[in-house]
Parts: sequence; structure tokens; C-alpha cells
Amino acid sequence: RPTREFILEALHPALWRAHQLGHARAAVTPSGFAALDAELPGGGWPHGTLTELLLPHPGLGELRLVAPALARVARSERCVMLFDPPAALSGWALSQLGVATEQLLVVYGRNGPRGAQGLRRLLPEADLLWALEQSLRSGHVGAMLAWLPQRLRADALRRLQIAAQSHDGPVFLLREIEARLKPSAAPLRLLLGCAGI
Repeated sequence: RPTREFILEALHPALWRAHQLGHARAAVTPSGFAALDAELPGGGWPHGTLTELLLPHPGLGELRLVAPALARVARSERCVMLFDPPAALSGWALSQLGVATEQLLVVYGRNGPRGAQGLRRLLPEADLLWALEQSLRSGHVGAMLAWLPQRLRADALRRLQIAAQSHDGPVFLLREIEARLKPSAAPLRLLLGCAGI
């Protein structure tokens, strides 16, 4: 007689249940911080799933946190996409963090930073989410980092999680701290804060 576990997994190979994130995944990218890797499921940033980083405000050090993983992906000559960063990025600062800037592709939404007027490709919010979803499904991107709009609809987040399941690299979604009070389709959520808070 088949077990319940077998029956559920036979329904669809991509079926995901909450307790599964705690098991070692087939692929992870080391965070670059040994103490963090010891806490992360599988010992690094998981592939094929969304990782939400919840921030009280942008510029808290989120790029410094994910830079070692982005650098590792860029060194493998795979594209790193950044969607709608809240401020103009410094190529020099990113290269100092080890990120190969020639592997970066930045897509700005309609509310992109003023400092990037000459560089941005303007997209409405719905189009930006569509572009993010399609990029996840493309198979041509090594890692993604996206600053999502506030009050993101739950169905949009579910669609991104489904698309991330076919992605073979880390996917970071940066959201406002208030999102912690709402359910999320992202299997891994981290609340970031300043030291001492």
C-alpha cells in the first residue's frame, strides 16, 4: 500500500511542502558567510526557490549580504539581473565587492532612481513583474535580485515562486518589512536589521 508521502509526490514532481526546505537541496550557492551558511537550509542560498529579504529601508546593506553569491555566479560567466534597484548602482563599489560588472543587467521600473535617467529601461510595474517571471523561466540567468513594489499581490508572488522552481540559481526578493505580517509563497524569508537592533 503506497504511503501518503508517495501519493503526494506522485501528483506532480514539483510539488513543494513547507517542511521540505529544511532538507538539503540539490544545489545551493554559498552565502560567503560561514555563520549564515550554517543556518541556511542546505548550507547556502537555495536554487529553484525564492528567498525574501525583508528590509526596514533600502540601503541597509542588502547588496553587501548577497554580493559574495552574486560574485560567484558572475565569475561563472552567467548573467546577474537586478530588477528595479531603489538607487543608482555604483559599478566601482560592486567590483570592490567582487561582482564582475560586465555580467550585470539592470532593469528599472517606471519609478526607478533619478540618478539613472540615462541608463534605465522604464517598465510599468506589471511589465516589470512579467519580465522578472520570464527571466526566471529563460534558463539564461545565473542569479536575480529584485526590489519588489510595496503591497505586492499574493498571486504575483505565487507566480514568481512557480517560475523560480525552473531557475537554477539564487533568487532574492527585497521587500518592505511590513510584508512579514502577510503570508508569502517564498519558502525562505529573512528579516534584516542593523546590528544591535
